[in-house]
Amino acid sequence: MYRMASRFLCLVFVAAVWLTGAQRVEAAGVEILSPAAGSEVSGAVEVVARVVPPRSVRLNRVVMQTADGEAVRMAPRFADTYSAVLDTAQLRNGRQAVVVIASAVGRNESTLHPDTAGAWESEVRAWQAEVPVVVHNEYQHYWGDLHAHTSYSDGCRLPADAYAYARDRARLDFFAVTDHGELLTLEEYADTIAVAGEINTPGQFVALYGVECTQATGHMNVYMSATPYLPAGLDDRYSAIGERGLLGHFNHPKLTSPADHGRSDDFEGFHYAAAADGSMALVEVRDPEEEAAYIALLEAGWHVGAAGCQDQHEATWGTGGSTWTVALARELTRESILEALRARRTYSAGDRSLRLTFTMDGEDMGARITRPAGTLSCLVTVSDPDARDMIDRIELFVDGRVVKTVRPALTRYAWAVTLEVSPGEHYCFVRVAQAGEKTSWSSPIWVSAY
Repeated sequence: MYRMASRFLCLVFVAAVWLTGAQRVEAAGVEILSPAAGSEVSGAVEVVARVVPPRSVRLNRVVMQTADGEAVRMAPRFADTYSAVLDTAQLRNGRQAVVVIASAVGRNESTLHPDTAGAWESEVRAWQAEVPVVVHNEYQHYWGDLHAHTSYSDGCRLPADAYAYARDRARLDFFAVTDHGELLTLEEYADTIAVAGEINTPGQFVALYGVECTQATGHMNVYMSATPYLPAGLDDRYSAIGERGLLGHFNHPKLTSPADHGRSDDFEGFHYAAAADGSMALVEVRDPEEEAAYIALLEAGWHVGAAGCQDQHEATWGTGGSTWTVALARELTRESILEALRARRTYSAGDRSLRLTFTMDGEDMGARITRPAGTLSCLVTVSDPDARDMIDRIELFVDGRVVKTVRPALTRYAWAVTLEVSPGEHYCFVRVAQAGEKTSWSSPIWVSAY
Protein backbone atom coordinates (compact mmCIF):
# COMPACT_ATOMS: atom_id res chain seq x y z
CA MET A 1 0.00 0.00 0.00
CA TYR A 2 0.95 3.58 -0.44
CA ARG A 3 3.04 5.06 2.40
CA MET A 4 3.71 8.78 2.82
CA ALA A 5 7.29 9.97 2.98
CA SER A 6 6.29 12.24 5.87
CA ARG A 7 5.76 9.11 7.97
CA PHE A 8 2.22 10.04 8.92
CA LEU A 9 -0.09 7.03 9.15
CA CYS A 10 -1.99 7.02 5.88
CA LEU A 11 -5.48 5.97 4.93
CA VAL A 12 -5.21 4.73 1.40
CA PHE A 13 -8.13 4.53 -0.97
CA VAL A 14 -7.34 2.69 -4.19
CA ALA A 15 -9.39 3.19 -7.33
CA ALA A 16 -8.57 0.34 -9.70
CA VAL A 17 -9.20 1.00 -13.39
CA TRP A 18 -9.07 -1.58 -16.15
CA LEU A 19 -8.43 -0.73 -19.80
CA THR A 20 -10.37 -2.37 -22.55
CA GLY A 21 -7.29 -2.90 -24.67
CA ALA A 22 -3.65 -1.98 -25.21
CA GLN A 23 -3.64 1.81 -25.42
CA ARG A 24 -1.90 4.84 -23.93
CA VAL A 25 -3.36 6.03 -20.62
CA GLU A 26 -4.22 9.71 -20.47
CA ALA A 27 -4.13 11.85 -17.33
CA ALA A 28 -6.89 11.01 -14.85
CA GLY A 29 -8.47 13.40 -12.36
CA VAL A 30 -8.69 12.48 -8.66
CA GLU A 31 -10.40 14.64 -6.04
CA ILE A 32 -11.30 13.96 -2.42
CA LEU A 33 -14.68 15.56 -1.78
CA SER A 34 -15.02 14.50 1.86
CA PRO A 35 -13.62 14.85 4.50
CA ALA A 36 -12.48 18.44 4.00
CA ALA A 37 -8.81 19.33 4.33
CA GLY A 38 -7.84 20.16 7.91
CA SER A 39 -11.10 18.91 9.41
CA GLU A 40 -11.32 17.04 12.71
CA VAL A 41 -12.82 13.58 12.32
CA SER A 42 -14.03 10.98 14.80
CA GLY A 43 -16.10 7.82 14.84
CA ALA A 44 -17.50 6.61 11.54
CA VAL A 45 -16.68 8.96 8.66
CA GLU A 46 -17.97 8.78 5.10
CA VAL A 47 -15.15 9.15 2.60
CA VAL A 48 -16.17 10.42 -0.82
CA ALA A 49 -13.81 10.48 -3.78
CA ARG A 50 -14.33 11.64 -7.36
CA VAL A 51 -12.30 9.75 -9.96
CA VAL A 52 -12.46 10.89 -13.57
CA PRO A 53 -10.83 8.25 -15.77
CA PRO A 54 -9.12 9.03 -19.08
CA ARG A 55 -11.10 8.67 -22.25
CA SER A 56 -11.76 5.10 -23.35
CA VAL A 57 -11.04 3.79 -19.86
CA ARG A 58 -13.70 1.82 -17.99
CA LEU A 59 -13.72 1.75 -14.19
CA ASN A 60 -13.86 -1.77 -12.88
CA ARG A 61 -13.91 -1.16 -9.11
CA VAL A 62 -13.02 1.33 -6.38
CA VAL A 63 -11.47 0.01 -3.18
CA MET A 64 -10.82 1.69 0.16
CA GLN A 65 -7.72 0.30 1.84
CA THR A 66 -6.85 1.21 5.43
CA ALA A 67 -3.43 1.20 7.04
CA ASP A 68 -3.80 -2.37 8.31
CA GLY A 69 -4.26 -3.60 4.75
CA GLU A 70 -7.99 -4.32 4.91
CA ALA A 71 -9.62 -3.52 1.56
CA VAL A 72 -13.26 -2.39 1.41
CA ARG A 73 -15.11 -1.87 -1.83
CA MET A 74 -16.33 1.72 -2.29
CA ALA A 75 -19.86 1.90 -3.61
CA PRO A 76 -20.73 4.18 -6.56
CA ARG A 77 -22.94 7.13 -5.62
CA PHE A 78 -23.32 8.84 -8.98
CA ALA A 79 -21.17 9.48 -12.03
CA ASP A 80 -17.46 9.26 -11.18
CA THR A 81 -18.12 9.45 -7.41
CA TYR A 82 -17.58 6.66 -4.86
CA SER A 83 -17.96 6.42 -1.10
CA ALA A 84 -17.23 4.15 1.86
CA VAL A 85 -17.39 4.40 5.65
CA LEU A 86 -14.12 4.68 7.57
CA ASP A 87 -13.95 3.74 11.27
CA THR A 88 -11.48 6.30 12.61
CA ALA A 89 -11.55 4.66 16.05
CA GLN A 90 -9.20 2.06 14.62
CA LEU A 91 -6.56 4.75 14.04
CA ARG A 92 -4.35 6.72 16.39
CA ASN A 93 -5.32 10.27 17.25
CA GLY A 94 -3.50 13.20 15.71
CA ARG A 95 -2.56 14.34 12.24
CA GLN A 96 -3.30 11.88 9.47
CA ALA A 97 -3.45 11.99 5.70
CA VAL A 98 -6.24 10.74 3.46
CA VAL A 99 -4.74 9.61 0.17
CA VAL A 100 -6.70 8.59 -2.91
CA ILE A 101 -4.88 6.71 -5.65
CA ALA A 102 -6.41 6.00 -9.06
CA SER A 103 -4.58 3.30 -10.93
CA ALA A 104 -4.93 1.99 -14.47
CA VAL A 105 -3.85 -1.47 -15.48
CA GLY A 106 -3.49 -2.41 -19.14
CA ARG A 107 -1.87 -4.86 -21.48
CA ASN A 108 1.65 -4.26 -22.65
CA GLU A 109 2.02 -6.10 -25.96
CA SER A 110 5.82 -5.68 -25.94
CA THR A 111 6.12 -8.06 -23.01
CA LEU A 112 4.60 -11.10 -24.67
CA HIS A 113 6.55 -14.20 -23.74
CA PRO A 114 7.50 -16.20 -26.86
CA ASP A 115 7.38 -19.48 -24.97
CA THR A 116 3.89 -18.90 -23.56
CA ALA A 117 1.12 -18.39 -26.07
CA GLY A 118 -1.08 -15.44 -25.26
CA ALA A 119 0.79 -14.50 -22.05
CA TRP A 120 1.22 -10.83 -21.19
CA GLU A 121 2.31 -8.63 -18.31
CA SER A 122 0.54 -5.61 -16.89
CA GLU A 123 1.58 -2.00 -17.07
CA VAL A 124 0.44 0.06 -14.07
CA ARG A 125 0.10 3.82 -13.87
CA ALA A 126 -1.37 5.80 -10.99
CA TRP A 127 -2.58 9.28 -10.01
CA GLN A 128 -3.31 10.56 -6.56
CA ALA A 129 -4.74 13.28 -4.34
CA GLU A 130 -4.54 13.79 -0.59
CA VAL A 131 -5.99 15.91 2.21
CA PRO A 132 -4.76 16.35 5.80
CA VAL A 133 -7.17 15.59 8.65
CA VAL A 134 -6.97 15.41 12.44
CA VAL A 135 -8.31 12.24 14.06
CA HIS A 136 -9.70 12.71 17.55
CA ASN A 137 -11.52 9.94 19.42
CA GLU A 138 -11.80 9.78 23.19
CA TYR A 139 -9.97 6.94 24.93
CA GLN A 140 -11.24 5.07 27.96
CA HIS A 141 -9.12 5.14 31.13
CA TYR A 142 -8.39 1.61 32.34
CA TRP A 143 -6.70 0.94 35.68
CA GLY A 144 -4.25 -1.86 36.29
CA ASP A 145 -1.14 -3.28 37.92
CA LEU A 146 1.65 -4.83 35.84
CA HIS A 147 3.99 -6.16 38.55
CA ALA A 148 2.89 -8.84 41.03
CA HIS A 149 4.13 -12.13 42.53
CA THR A 150 2.70 -15.39 43.85
CA SER A 151 4.07 -18.47 45.63
CA TYR A 152 5.51 -19.63 42.32
CA SER A 153 8.41 -17.29 43.15
CA ASP A 154 8.73 -15.16 46.29
CA GLY A 155 5.09 -14.19 46.87
CA CYS A 156 2.12 -16.02 48.34
CA ARG A 157 -0.80 -18.13 47.16
CA LEU A 158 -1.44 -19.04 43.53
CA PRO A 159 -1.90 -17.11 40.28
CA ALA A 160 -5.63 -17.96 40.30
CA ASP A 161 -5.93 -16.24 43.69
CA ALA A 162 -4.01 -13.18 42.51
CA TYR A 163 -6.11 -12.69 39.37
CA ALA A 164 -9.38 -13.19 41.26
CA TYR A 165 -8.37 -10.73 43.99
CA ALA A 166 -7.26 -8.09 41.49
CA ARG A 167 -10.57 -8.43 39.65
CA ASP A 168 -13.03 -8.78 42.54
CA ARG A 169 -11.44 -6.95 45.48
CA ALA A 170 -9.15 -4.37 43.86
CA ARG A 171 -11.57 -3.94 40.97
CA LEU A 172 -8.77 -3.44 38.49
CA ASP A 173 -9.44 -3.45 34.76
CA PHE A 174 -6.20 -5.29 33.91
CA PHE A 175 -3.59 -7.16 35.91
CA ALA A 176 -0.39 -9.14 35.28
CA VAL A 177 1.27 -11.87 37.33
CA THR A 178 5.04 -11.57 36.86
CA ASP A 179 6.86 -14.11 39.02
CA HIS A 180 10.66 -14.26 38.97
CA GLY A 181 11.70 -16.26 35.92
CA GLU A 182 14.71 -17.91 37.57
CA LEU A 183 12.42 -19.34 40.30
CA LEU A 184 9.72 -20.63 37.95
CA THR A 185 9.40 -24.12 36.57
CA LEU A 186 8.01 -24.60 33.08
CA GLU A 187 4.95 -26.25 34.61
CA GLU A 188 4.30 -23.28 36.88
CA TYR A 189 4.64 -20.79 34.07
CA ALA A 190 2.35 -22.88 31.85
CA ASP A 191 -0.21 -22.85 34.67
CA THR A 192 0.05 -19.04 34.96
CA ILE A 193 -0.59 -18.69 31.22
CA ALA A 194 -3.53 -21.10 31.37
CA VAL A 195 -5.13 -19.37 34.37
CA ALA A 196 -4.73 -15.96 32.70
CA GLY A 197 -6.45 -17.30 29.60
CA GLU A 198 -9.35 -18.69 31.62
CA ILE A 199 -10.01 -15.56 33.69
CA ASN A 200 -9.46 -13.06 30.86
CA THR A 201 -12.90 -11.71 29.95
CA PRO A 202 -13.15 -9.09 27.17
CA GLY A 203 -15.11 -6.07 28.33
CA GLN A 204 -14.75 -6.99 32.01
CA PHE A 205 -11.21 -7.94 33.02
CA VAL A 206 -7.94 -8.32 31.12
CA ALA A 207 -5.47 -10.88 32.48
CA LEU A 208 -1.87 -10.53 31.29
CA TYR A 209 1.09 -12.71 32.21
CA GLY A 210 4.85 -12.45 32.18
CA VAL A 211 8.05 -12.89 34.14
CA GLU A 212 10.38 -10.67 36.10
CA CYS A 213 13.93 -11.15 34.83
CA THR A 214 16.31 -10.63 37.74
CA GLN A 215 19.99 -9.79 37.58
CA ALA A 216 22.44 -7.65 39.52
CA THR A 217 22.20 -4.66 37.22
CA GLY A 218 18.42 -4.39 37.35
CA HIS A 219 15.07 -6.13 37.14
CA MET A 220 12.70 -6.01 34.18
CA ASN A 221 9.32 -7.49 33.37
CA VAL A 222 8.67 -9.17 30.05
CA TYR A 223 5.03 -9.76 29.11
CA MET A 224 3.30 -12.39 26.98
CA SER A 225 6.48 -14.43 26.55
CA ALA A 226 6.14 -18.08 25.59
CA THR A 227 8.99 -18.99 27.93
CA PRO A 228 10.05 -17.76 31.38
CA TYR A 229 13.71 -18.00 30.44
CA LEU A 230 15.67 -15.27 28.69
CA PRO A 231 19.43 -14.75 28.25
CA ALA A 232 21.29 -13.73 31.40
CA GLY A 233 23.45 -10.92 29.99
CA LEU A 234 21.74 -7.53 29.78
CA ASP A 235 22.57 -6.82 26.13
CA ASP A 236 21.74 -10.41 25.14
CA ARG A 237 18.43 -10.03 26.94
CA TYR A 238 17.71 -6.77 25.15
CA SER A 239 18.44 -8.46 21.83
CA ALA A 240 16.13 -11.39 22.62
CA ILE A 241 13.29 -9.10 23.70
CA GLY A 242 13.61 -7.05 20.53
CA GLU A 243 13.95 -10.03 18.19
CA ARG A 244 10.90 -11.76 19.69
CA GLY A 245 8.79 -8.60 19.67
CA LEU A 246 8.02 -8.87 23.38
CA LEU A 247 6.78 -6.09 25.64
CA GLY A 248 9.32 -4.98 28.24
CA HIS A 249 9.15 -2.94 31.45
CA PHE A 250 11.98 -1.49 33.60
CA ASN A 251 11.34 -2.25 37.29
CA HIS A 252 12.18 0.01 40.28
CA PRO A 253 15.13 1.78 38.55
CA LYS A 254 17.60 3.82 40.57
CA LEU A 255 20.47 6.13 39.76
CA THR A 256 22.63 4.91 42.63
CA SER A 257 23.28 1.49 44.07
CA PRO A 258 21.05 0.55 47.01
CA ALA A 259 22.61 -1.20 49.96
CA ASP A 260 20.29 -4.20 49.76
CA HIS A 261 21.44 -7.31 47.91
CA GLY A 262 24.27 -5.48 46.16
CA ARG A 263 22.04 -4.55 43.20
CA SER A 264 22.63 -1.45 41.16
CA ASP A 265 19.20 -1.22 39.47
CA ASP A 266 20.58 1.23 36.93
CA PHE A 267 20.77 -1.29 34.06
CA GLU A 268 24.47 -0.65 33.52
CA GLY A 269 24.12 3.09 33.51
CA PHE A 270 20.86 2.98 31.54
CA HIS A 271 22.91 2.56 28.38
CA TYR A 272 20.81 2.61 25.21
CA ALA A 273 20.18 -0.54 23.16
CA ALA A 274 18.53 0.24 19.83
CA ALA A 275 17.52 -3.41 19.34
CA ALA A 276 15.18 -3.22 22.33
CA ASP A 277 13.98 0.40 22.17
CA GLY A 278 10.75 -0.53 20.44
CA SER A 279 9.99 -3.28 22.96
CA MET A 280 11.08 -1.76 26.28
CA ALA A 281 7.97 0.38 26.52
CA LEU A 282 7.51 1.24 30.20
CA VAL A 283 9.30 2.14 33.40
CA GLU A 284 8.06 2.34 36.98
CA VAL A 285 7.79 5.99 38.13
CA ARG A 286 6.43 6.23 41.66
CA ASP A 287 8.65 8.60 43.66
CA PRO A 288 11.35 11.27 43.17
CA GLU A 289 14.11 8.65 42.99
CA GLU A 290 12.39 6.78 40.19
CA GLU A 291 11.52 10.07 38.49
CA ALA A 292 15.26 10.81 38.31
CA ALA A 293 15.83 7.36 36.77
CA TYR A 294 12.93 7.98 34.35
CA ILE A 295 14.64 11.15 33.13
CA ALA A 296 17.99 9.32 32.90
CA LEU A 297 16.44 6.68 30.65
CA LEU A 298 14.90 9.35 28.43
CA GLU A 299 18.18 11.24 28.29
CA ALA A 300 19.93 8.02 27.22
CA GLY A 301 17.56 7.75 24.24
CA TRP A 302 15.00 5.21 25.49
CA HIS A 303 11.39 5.72 24.45
CA VAL A 304 9.71 4.63 27.67
CA GLY A 305 6.32 5.52 29.11
CA ALA A 306 5.35 5.94 32.77
CA ALA A 307 3.86 3.08 34.80
CA GLY A 308 2.81 2.87 38.43
CA CYS A 309 3.07 -0.67 39.79
CA GLN A 310 2.87 -2.18 43.27
CA ASP A 311 5.35 -5.10 43.07
CA GLN A 312 3.03 -6.90 45.46
CA HIS A 313 4.20 -10.07 47.27
CA GLU A 314 1.33 -10.25 49.77
CA ALA A 315 -2.29 -11.25 49.16
CA THR A 316 -3.33 -7.64 48.56
CA TRP A 317 -2.82 -7.43 44.80
CA GLY A 318 -3.93 -4.03 43.53
CA THR A 319 -4.81 -2.70 47.01
CA GLY A 320 -1.53 -2.95 48.91
CA GLY A 321 0.18 0.02 47.26
CA SER A 322 -0.43 3.61 46.31
CA THR A 323 0.29 3.69 42.56
CA TRP A 324 -1.40 2.22 39.52
CA THR A 325 -0.83 2.09 35.76
CA VAL A 326 -3.57 3.71 33.71
CA ALA A 327 -3.84 2.72 30.05
CA LEU A 328 -5.74 4.87 27.56
CA ALA A 329 -7.39 2.37 25.24
CA ARG A 330 -10.43 2.04 22.98
CA GLU A 331 -11.88 -1.01 24.72
CA LEU A 332 -11.18 -3.42 27.54
CA THR A 333 -9.64 -6.31 25.63
CA ARG A 334 -6.22 -7.92 25.86
CA GLU A 335 -5.35 -6.70 22.37
CA SER A 336 -6.42 -3.11 23.07
CA ILE A 337 -4.62 -2.90 26.44
CA LEU A 338 -1.41 -4.31 24.97
CA GLU A 339 -1.66 -1.84 22.09
CA ALA A 340 -1.95 1.04 24.57
CA LEU A 341 1.03 -0.21 26.58
CA ARG A 342 3.18 -0.58 23.45
CA ALA A 343 2.11 2.90 22.31
CA ARG A 344 3.22 4.34 25.71
CA ARG A 345 -0.30 5.76 26.06
CA THR A 346 -0.15 5.42 29.84
CA TYR A 347 0.41 7.34 33.05
CA SER A 348 1.53 6.46 36.56
CA ALA A 349 -1.32 7.41 38.88
CA GLY A 350 -0.73 8.25 42.53
CA ASP A 351 -4.46 8.46 43.14
CA ARG A 352 -7.01 5.77 42.35
CA SER A 353 -9.47 8.16 40.68
CA LEU A 354 -7.26 10.71 38.88
CA ARG A 355 -7.98 11.05 35.18
CA LEU A 356 -5.13 12.63 33.21
CA THR A 357 -4.67 13.42 29.53
CA PHE A 358 -1.75 15.17 27.84
CA THR A 359 -1.67 16.12 24.17
CA MET A 360 0.65 18.19 22.01
CA ASP A 361 -0.56 19.53 18.68
CA GLY A 362 -3.40 17.02 18.95
CA GLU A 363 -1.11 14.01 19.54
CA ASP A 364 -1.54 11.83 22.63
CA MET A 365 1.09 10.94 25.19
CA GLY A 366 3.43 8.31 23.78
CA ALA A 367 3.43 9.90 20.31
CA ARG A 368 6.56 10.73 18.33
CA ILE A 369 5.93 13.79 16.20
CA THR A 370 7.90 15.81 13.67
CA ARG A 371 7.17 19.52 13.54
CA PRO A 372 8.81 22.81 12.53
CA ALA A 373 10.65 24.45 15.41
CA GLY A 374 8.62 27.17 17.09
CA THR A 375 5.34 27.24 18.98
CA LEU A 376 3.46 24.05 19.83
CA SER A 377 0.11 23.90 21.61
CA CYS A 378 -0.23 21.59 24.60
CA LEU A 379 -3.37 20.59 26.48
CA VAL A 380 -3.40 18.92 29.89
CA THR A 381 -6.70 17.86 31.46
CA VAL A 382 -7.00 16.53 35.01
CA SER A 383 -10.03 15.57 37.03
CA ASP A 384 -10.72 13.78 40.30
CA PRO A 385 -14.27 13.38 41.67
CA ASP A 386 -13.00 13.27 45.26
CA ALA A 387 -13.09 16.80 46.74
CA ARG A 388 -10.26 15.84 49.10
CA ASP A 389 -7.91 15.20 46.17
CA MET A 390 -7.42 18.81 45.10
CA ILE A 391 -5.06 19.40 42.17
CA ASP A 392 -2.27 21.43 43.77
CA ARG A 393 0.18 21.72 40.91
CA ILE A 394 0.71 20.68 37.27
CA GLU A 395 4.22 20.89 35.85
CA LEU A 396 5.32 20.52 32.24
CA PHE A 397 8.78 19.01 31.77
CA VAL A 398 10.89 19.49 28.65
CA ASP A 399 14.14 17.56 28.38
CA GLY A 400 14.22 16.74 32.06
CA ARG A 401 13.41 20.10 33.62
CA VAL A 402 10.23 21.98 34.54
CA VAL A 403 9.48 24.80 32.07
CA LYS A 404 5.85 25.62 32.90
CA THR A 405 3.81 25.39 36.12
CA VAL A 406 0.19 26.06 37.05
CA ARG A 407 -1.53 25.80 40.47
CA PRO A 408 -5.25 25.12 39.88
CA ALA A 409 -6.44 24.39 43.47
CA LEU A 410 -9.39 22.59 41.84
CA THR A 411 -10.52 19.02 41.34
CA ARG A 412 -11.04 19.53 37.61
CA TYR A 413 -8.84 21.63 35.34
CA ALA A 414 -7.94 22.03 31.67
CA TRP A 415 -4.58 23.69 31.04
CA ALA A 416 -3.90 25.01 27.54
CA VAL A 417 -0.29 26.09 27.27
CA THR A 418 2.05 27.03 24.41
CA LEU A 419 5.58 25.74 24.24
CA GLU A 420 8.51 27.14 22.28
CA VAL A 421 10.54 24.27 20.80
CA SER A 422 14.02 24.78 19.37
CA PRO A 423 15.43 22.66 16.52
CA GLY A 424 16.49 19.22 17.67
CA GLU A 425 15.17 16.19 19.57
CA HIS A 426 13.03 16.74 22.67
CA TYR A 427 10.78 14.89 25.10
CA CYS A 428 7.97 16.38 27.18
CA PHE A 429 5.91 14.96 30.03
CA VAL A 430 3.65 16.15 32.84
CA ARG A 431 3.79 15.74 36.62
CA VAL A 432 0.62 16.27 38.69
CA ALA A 433 0.72 16.87 42.45
CA GLN A 434 -2.43 16.44 44.53
CA ALA A 435 -3.34 17.00 48.16
CA GLY A 436 -1.96 14.34 50.48
CA GLU A 437 1.38 14.18 48.66
CA LYS A 438 -0.08 12.13 45.82
CA THR A 439 1.92 12.45 42.59
CA SER A 440 1.27 11.21 39.06
CA TRP A 441 3.41 11.23 35.92
CA SER A 442 2.38 11.12 32.26
CA SER A 443 4.22 9.30 29.53
CA PRO A 444 6.25 11.59 27.24
CA ILE A 445 5.55 13.01 23.83
CA TRP A 446 8.72 13.06 21.71
CA VAL A 447 9.26 15.97 19.33
CA SER A 448 11.68 16.07 16.43
CA ALA A 449 11.80 19.80 15.58
CA TYR A 450 13.29 21.05 12.34
